[in-house]
Amino acid sequence: MSQFRLWMPTSSAHLLFAAPRQLVLFIVLLGLIGTQTTGPANAQTPAAQTTPAWRPGQLTERVYRDEAGDHKYQVFIPQGYNSQNKSPAIVFLHGAGERGNDGAKQAKVGIGPYLVANPSLCPFVVVFPQAEDTTGRALGSWSAETADGQRVLKILDEVTTQANLDESKIALVGWSMGGYGAWNLGSSTPNRWSAIVPLSGGGDNDLVAKLVGKPVWAIHGETDSLVRPTESRRLTTALREAGGNVTYTELTGVGHDLFAKVFAQPAFYKWLQNPEADVPDLNTLPASGLAAAPLPFRPVMEIPNAATVRVGNEVLRALSYTAANRLPANALSGLLADMYDSTSVQGRSFSIQFSGLSYNGRVDRVQIRAVGTERLNVLLSLSNITLTIGGTYVSGARHAAQTGPINIVIGHVRPVALSVDVTPYLDGQRIRFSSVGASFQIPPDNWYITQPAGISVQGFGMTEEAVSSGLTSGLYGARSRIENEVVKAAPTVAAQLEQQFQLLDLGPFLAQLWPLPVYQPRLRAKPQQISTDASGVSLVLAVEASSFDPALLNQPFKRVAPAGAGITSVPLDDKFHVAISPSMWSALSGQMIDEGLARIDVLDIPHDQFGKLADRETLSTAIPALREFPAEHELRTEFTLKQPLSVEGGREGASGAELDFVLPKASLLVSTRKPGAGSQWAPFAEVDLQMKETLAGRLLKPNFVDRKLEVAWKGNRQINGEGRLLANTDVASKEVDGTNLAALFATAWGGWTDQSLAIATTVPDVDLGFTRLRLEDFTAAGNVLAAKFTIPKIRITNSSPEKFVYETKGPFSPWGGPFILEPGKSHEYDLPYPLTYRPSSTSKSEVYSLLVGSHSEYRVPLTGGSPRLFQAKR
Repeated sequence: MSQFRLWMPTSSAHLLFAAPRQLVLFIVLLGLIGTQTTGPANAQTPAAQTTPAWRPGQLTERVYRDEAGDHKYQVFIPQGYNSQNKSPAIVFLHGAGERGNDGAKQAKVGIGPYLVANPSLCPFVVVFPQAEDTTGRALGSWSAETADGQRVLKILDEVTTQANLDESKIALVGWSMGGYGAWNLGSSTPNRWSAIVPLSGGGDNDLVAKLVGKPVWAIHGETDSLVRPTESRRLTTALREAGGNVTYTELTGVGHDLFAKVFAQPAFYKWLQNPEADVPDLNTLPASGLAAAPLPFRPVMEIPNAATVRVGNEVLRALSYTAANRLPANALSGLLADMYDSTSVQGRSFSIQFSGLSYNGRVDRVQIRAVGTERLNVLLSLSNITLTIGGTYVSGARHAAQTGPINIVIGHVRPVALSVDVTPYLDGQRIRFSSVGASFQIPPDNWYITQPAGISVQGFGMTEEAVSSGLTSGLYGARSRIENEVVKAAPTVAAQLEQQFQLLDLGPFLAQLWPLPVYQPRLRAKPQQISTDASGVSLVLAVEASSFDPALLNQPFKRVAPAGAGITSVPLDDKFHVAISPSMWSALSGQMIDEGLARIDVLDIPHDQFGKLADRETLSTAIPALREFPAEHELRTEFTLKQPLSVEGGREGASGAELDFVLPKASLLVSTRKPGAGSQWAPFAEVDLQMKETLAGRLLKPNFVDRKLEVAWKGNRQINGEGRLLANTDVASKEVDGTNLAALFATAWGGWTDQSLAIATTVPDVDLGFTRLRLEDFTAAGNVLAAKFTIPKIRITNSSPEKFVYETKGPFSPWGGPFILEPGKSHEYDLPYPLTYRPSSTSKSEVYSLLVGSHSEYRVPLTGGSPRLFQAKR
C-alpha cells in the first residue's frame, strides 16, 4: 500500500547535513581502521572432513587450511553455474571494517549484499577472502608481502580447482582498504588478472607501471572525505603516463560508499566480461532499482530526543493532491448492521427490517489540514456512493412483504463532502487516528433511490405498488438517518487514512548525518511524541542504534540520556522542518569506543603530514629517548579516541551556522618493536590530546533551482598535549615534549582539512512524487541543527524577442488565461502541483506540464525556428 511519505530521502540526507562530515581528522579514520573484534572466544572450527557443496545463487562458506591454521572465506556461485564448464570469477578485497576471522563480515559490505539480494545479477563466481590482521596497518593489509595478501592467491588457487574457474577471466576488485589492495596486489601479480578495478583506493605511484597491458578501471566518489579522489587521480595519471590501459570514473555527488552506483549496475558486470571494451558511464546510467540485502538490525542503544520533524499545513496540502490515489480501491466500502423501523398504515402496525446493508463509493479528493490543538481535519470529496439494502422485510398481523435490493445513490451529479476530525496519537511506534467528529449532508438534488426489485406480498390489499412507493418515500424521508449512517463510516475512513500516515523509518536518513566518514551507524527512528496545532503536526523521534560491528552479538541494550531535540523547539509554522541534536553523535561515538573501533595507525591516514608522527627523526625531537634505540627497531604511532566527541555552541555566526567540535580526550601512543618474526609491539610513550575547532556551514542559492551547502573549518583549532614515558621504560632521557607533538599533530590536521575548505555540496530537492520540497534555510541554534524546506515556485522566463501567450490549468480547475509574458520578463506560480499549460498560438492539443520548482525558458532553439519552452540554463 502506498503511503504519505513524511520523510526526507537518504539520497539528499548526507548532502543536507554535510557540514560535519569532514570532522576531526583523527576521528575521521579511527573507526575504519580501529581494533576489530575477532568473533566469539568460543568459536569452533568446522569439521575438517566436511566440504560444503556449492549452492548456485548463494554464498557458501569454505575453509582454507595451512600451517597457520584455518582461514574462513566465502564464495558466491552464480545462477546457472555448471561445474563442467569453465567459469569467470571476481576476487573481492574488502575494506578495513571487515577485518577479522569470522569468515562472514567480508561478504556483508560491498558487492556481497547485492549478489545475495539479486542472485541473477552477476554471472561470475565471486571469492571473498578475509584479512585477519586487525592490529597492523590497514592500508597495506592486502599487499603481496603480507600473510593476508599471500593468502588471497592461495585461496584463489583452491577455488580455481574446486569450482573449475577460467584462469584467463579472473578480475580483481577491491574497495577502500581493498582498493589499495587491488592496486598493490594487482601490480605485484598482474598476470593473474583479466582486469583490475580499485574503488575508493590509493597506493604507490612507483608500482603501477607493472600494470601496463592490463585493463584497469579506477572508480572514486567525488565527495569521498575518507580517501580523497586525488589518490585515484594520481595513480591513474601515473599509469596513463606509463602507457597503461586505464580509465578513471569519478562519481558525481558520491562519497566513500559508492556501492549502489557500481555493484547494482548490470553494466559493471557486462564490462568485466569484456574488459577491453569502453567502460560504461556510471554517472549517466539510470538507477537499476536493485537493492542490497539488509543486515539484521540488533539494537544496542536508544537515544531519546534525537531529532524532530515538522509537517506543516503547506506540506499536508501538497500531499493532499495525490492522497486519493494512494488510498486502496476499497477505501470507501464496507458493511453496515441491519436497520429496524416500524410504521402504521390505516391503523395497522408494521415492523420493517433492512438487511444485507453494504456501501461503496469513490474518493475523488482528500484534503488534510491541521485545524487546532490535537486536531486534524480530513475532507473527502465523494462521488457515486451507493448504499445497497440487500433485502427488506415488512411484517404485520395479517400482512407481509419482502423485496430485493434497493440502492440509495449519493453524489451522482457532483461530489459530496464528508468531513472527519481526528486526533493523532502514538500507539507504540505507530501513528493512530482517533475519530472525534464527522459531518455529512446530502443535497436534495444530488441523490436518488431506486425502486425495490423482486417484491412479494402477502395479505388482502397489500400491493407491490404500495410497498414500493411506501419504502422509497419512507427512505427519502429518512435522509438525516442515512446521513448518520454515512457518518458512522468515519472511524473506518480514519483507519484507512491512518495507514497512509505511518512515518517511514527516518533512521537511514539520520545515519547519513553521521559526521565521521567511516563506520556510518545503522539507526532506526521511531516516533516518541506527537503534537498537533492549527498549523501542522510535530514529532519528536528517538533513535535506536545497532552495533557498528555486525559480528558483535549479545551486547547489552542501554538507553542513554536524551539528546536534546524536544517538542518545544519545533517551529509552529506551515513548512517542513527537520532538526537533529548533534549530541546524538556523542552517544554514537561512545558506542564506537566501547566496541574497540576508535584506534588508527597514523600512517593509515591518507595525508603525508601524518607520516611525520611516525618518523624516527621527527619524533626524537619530542621524545629524545628514541635515539637510544638501535636503528633497526621499528616505530609505530597510533591515535586513539578515549572519550566521545562533543558538539557545543550551535549558533549563527558571520560564516553561517557554526558548531564547535570538541575532543575532550585522545592520545598518541608511540610503540617500538625489535626486528624479527614474532616480535611484539611495546608501548613506549603517550601524549594526551585535547582539541576544539569550529565548523561553519551556510546555504548558497546560485540560481533559481539549485541549493548548495558550503562548509568550512574556521581554522581556530585549539590543540593541547601532555606527554609522558610509560612505566618500565628503561632509558636515560625521561623527557616527552607533549606540546611539540601536539603542534605536529595540529600541523598535520590543518594540512589535511585545508584540502577541503569551503566545500559546496549540492542539496537535491525532496521528491514527494506530485510535488517537491526545497531547502530554504539552514541554521544552528542551541542544541539543534535545523533545515527548513518549502515548496518552490514554478518560473517561466521569456528570453525570446516575441511575446509568449499561454493558458494554464490545475488538477481540479478549468483552463485559465490567456496570459501574456513579455520579452525579458518572468512569471512565477506558487503551486503545490505541476502546472499544466498550452500555448495559445498553437493547437489546443499541445499540452505540457511544468514540474514544481522548475525554471523554464521560452527561447529560439539553437538550431533556429520559432521560440519554444526549454529548461532554463543554470
